[in-house]
Amino acid sequence: MVSRRLFSAPSTALMLSALLLASCASAPSGASDAGDDANDPYENVNRVIFDANMTLDKYFFEPVAEGYRWVLPTPIRTGISNVLRNLKGPLIMANDLLEGNPERFGQTFARFTMNTVLGLGGIMDVGTATKIPYHDADFGMTLAVWGVGSGPYLVLPLLNSSNPRDGIAYGIESYLDPVTVELRAHDMNEGNYVRLGVGLVSERADHIEDIDELKRSSLDFYATVRSLYWQNRNANIEAAKSPANPAQPQSVSYDLGSTPAASPTASETTPSAPAANGAAKAN
Repeated sequence: MVSRRLFSAPSTALMLSALLLASCASAPSGASDAGDDANDPYENVNRVIFDANMTLDKYFFEPVAEGYRWVLPTPIRTGISNVLRNLKGPLIMANDLLEGNPERFGQTFARFTMNTVLGLGGIMDVGTATKIPYHDADFGMTLAVWGVGSGPYLVLPLLNSSNPRDGIAYGIESYLDPVTVELRAHDMNEGNYVRLGVGLVSERADHIEDIDELKRSSLDFYATVRSLYWQNRNANIEAAKSPANPAQPQSVSYDLGSTPAASPTASETTPSAPAANGAAKAN
């Protein structure tokens, strides 16, 4: 679900979990890159955590998301989603520069400026209306662009699909996101928790039907989520590496706290998903 980049207890837990599992990893360096199908040496543990996450989703996140949709009309929910995405602009710009993508930086800068000024703080998506494309970028993608391997697939409490590289990168971003830093500097750290909570609920509400359909059509929901995670993650990384000829990631959000996952194995059946947020096998 929604990305994921705030100073918060969940983000700290994610970073620590990734560090612990990464330190125990015995897979060879780069094994997650184009070489193996699922890259899931901790599958038994991952499935236990995944089931716990799905239970939490069933009894908490999904009911809250349904209530959110029932209380707020679509135009208001769209405005909230637009604001949340606009707030990611400074972080995306920073990673565009670190990835050596001046054109993508220019697009993000233009979108952020127009949406903030003309779109009333991002409530209206003026950038999309003027045909300036949106893209995501995060520090995990930046590390991948510079050749850092992902390591094995991990399912983390609350936040679900990740890997050691992206988990550690997320933890770093949790402290260095420009919006988060600015809020902390003005003693408004509560704003970070509000942003995280509203983002989780908003993203879950946007994808209730998508996730329900994935559950209905998947022979193994865990394997489908893993496959989609690697596909999305790799497509976003390839787009950062080759912005002139990007791959098209899947866009269904399926995690409680984060999105975009290895090409499916022969035994994994991945249903078609709407094309679009949220990251094939991470490079």
